[in-house]
Amino acid sequence: MAYSPHRLEVDLKMSDGLKIPDKMMAVVLSGIGEENLKLEIVDVPECGDNQLLARVDAVAACASDNKIIDQGSNHPLLYGWDISKYPITIGHEGVITIVKVGKNLRNKYKVGQRFAVQPAVPTKPYNHRERYRDPDKIEKIVVGYTLPGLFSEYVLITEEVINTGCLIPVPDENIPHFAVALAEPIACVIAAQHRIVHVLKDSRTSQRYVEIGPKKGGVTLIIGDGPMGLINADVAMSFGPKKIIVSGHHERRINRIRKALAERSKKFGISLICTLSDNLEKVIEEETGGRGADDVIVAAGKVEAHEEALRYVARRGVVHFFGGLPSSKRFLQLDTHRIHYDEVTIVGSSGSDPSDIATALDMIAKGLIDPRNYVVKCGGLDSAISLIKAVKRRMIDGKGIIYPHVRHPLFDVERWGPEEERNFLKRNLKNKV
Repeated sequence: MAYSPHRLEVDLKMSDGLKIPDKMMAVVLSGIGEENLKLEIVDVPECGDNQLLARVDAVAACASDNKIIDQGSNHPLLYGWDISKYPITIGHEGVITIVKVGKNLRNKYKVGQRFAVQPAVPTKPYNHRERYRDPDKIEKIVVGYTLPGLFSEYVLITEEVINTGCLIPVPDENIPHFAVALAEPIACVIAAQHRIVHVLKDSRTSQRYVEIGPKKGGVTLIIGDGPMGLINADVAMSFGPKKIIVSGHHERRINRIRKALAERSKKFGISLICTLSDNLEKVIEEETGGRGADDVIVAAGKVEAHEEALRYVARRGVVHFFGGLPSSKRFLQLDTHRIHYDEVTIVGSSGSDPSDIATALDMIAKGLIDPRNYVVKCGGLDSAISLIKAVKRRMIDGKGIIYPHVRHPLFDVERWGPEEERNFLKRNLKNKV
């Protein structure tokens, strides 16, 4: 991905002669519901001695953003924080560049360094402790929830993020902004697939051993045709299954996944089968000889999808509940005979950690996954709310990218790569820090 974003004269360029503004635009949530989500002019944060101020280069919208909007202060990860009194800036999938370094951090960080952000921060809060309910009982706080979010021109990187290693350096300056922003959802998929474990034996008398990830030479089934279904299919290719089957209810999305991954599946020698859910039982029968899939990844937030996963998994296979269920529908029926007699394993995961984001960035740099296939909409910060609403209404088949220092309506893209991003920034950026 030849890009070198720092070296474009019209890009978001570092210069000692450019002054950081006093005001900025940010997407602010001040209550429950979309009517309380607004693009506002706010103060650029002051950078403390042990903090960093960063420019947000790109940020992606996530379905989780809408959970905060719908629940407001009732969201469990806000821990009682009253957003009507203390509004929050949302957004947690992004890439940043340091523009100011607190005096106690100048031996470690430099202006111009670029980072991905691990949003789930495993610590108690350091700042604004009075705004939390029982802060000493908290074990995780999150960027874009009670920590400053990324749908803004600049973001304060606080001690919580810095001290827990949740800033991950971008290893190659040729990785474009949008790809770094997508490292977080990719990392969630990597973390999930690393929890898939197969217990194997080379012969009846040999010792058992384990292999991590979708079974090499096996059949991987992904239930769900949304953006995370696509990313799961892409990441699964790196483990070398013989076949990947993707199913979903939307013909448009299924066709898009088929088209997006056709070249890569051919390159890896993997048979890619994309099918509508109504045909899945027949496809599983034909493609596995009735044996079932070795791995079933449920990338859908429906009880029915979780329950049917156990129908399609092979003996001694693994089911991963990747898509979370709403709290009101979190229980399902389970055939325990499949677990006991067929030795099926069920696993789950939630989020990622900094090592997963580092792995995602490394895979992007090496071409093992291709984020160009994921992006379907782009725009400036003034179109962020429109994008977030489109995600909620399932009007978007992939990921949407917002460039906070640009003002531009949301637009559709067929394939968004380094060249497209570079040209977009050339046309729409002025000289800014």
